[in-house]
Amino acid sequence: MVPGHLVTDDGVQLLFQSFGPPQGPVVVFANGIGVRYPGVVRQMVPLREAGFRVVCWDYRGMGHSVMPDPLTGDVSMQRHARDILAILEHLEITSAIFIGWSMGVQVSLEAIRLQPDRVGGFVALLGTYGRPFQTAFPAPVARGIEGFFGFLNRNPALAQGALDLAVALPGLAFRVLSRALFVGSDADPEVFDANVRSVAGVEKRLYTRTLLALAGHDASDVLPLVRCPALIIAGERDHLTPPAVAMHMASTIPNAAYEEIKRGTHFAMIEQPELINSWLLQFARQVYRREDAAGQSG
Repeated sequence: MVPGHLVTDDGVQLLFQSFGPPQGPVVVFANGIGVRYPGVVRQMVPLREAGFRVVCWDYRGMGHSVMPDPLTGDVSMQRHARDILAILEHLEITSAIFIGWSMGVQVSLEAIRLQPDRVGGFVALLGTYGRPFQTAFPAPVARGIEGFFGFLNRNPALAQGALDLAVALPGLAFRVLSRALFVGSDADPEVFDANVRSVAGVEKRLYTRTLLALAGHDASDVLPLVRCPALIIAGERDHLTPPAVAMHMASTIPNAAYEEIKRGTHFAMIEQPELINSWLLQFARQVYRREDAAGQSG
């Protein structure tokens, strides 16, 4: 792993990571909220071993990316997209496949809005195009969830206490969440625990501010404008970003492919990694073969 730092135009110190051959075709992983690169290690390793260069980054104010003022700084989805585009510019990477998981799907769509030519391929992995709670749940439930996050933003100690308990008792937390179908019982518990630890380390008011920005974000207008190859992957039991939402994305994005993971939850990439990785590798190879052919014909 090769780490790097970049200071953005609004003073945020971004930490990013690069894995694999420096000259390899590039895949960007846009992670779930608060999650660092260990959360996608089951996908990152096969991509790296297949010769791809995988670039990840810590979202602003999360992990080791430092914001001057985490309580007022910009945490919009477009701002996160501008961060990764600045990283690619810094690394002199002109084109990359964007794989977004959860919040990373919305960040990736904003990257397509801002710089469509830099996104050579797009994978929506267990995510949505925007307003995730409103698209997943009935309106009263969605309002209740968003109101609850607003409450946690005003009372961050409650959220921190629950996460500290999950870190202290990872086995219990995993059993509770798997019985609620938030994560499948066949998920890799070590990777899931790493995700919980990542989130537990984030300043909770920053985290809930980002959640609220995520909840209000909408990139539905970008979907019909996507011109790069696209792959939409849904989990049959993903209640946060359900298959109906993923199928809408696949039907709205021109020529998008759709795959569904039987019994998969929002964490299907650590429940059935071999299946998902086969789709990701096939897609990435097809995208870069297409680019090579276009370059030769040009």
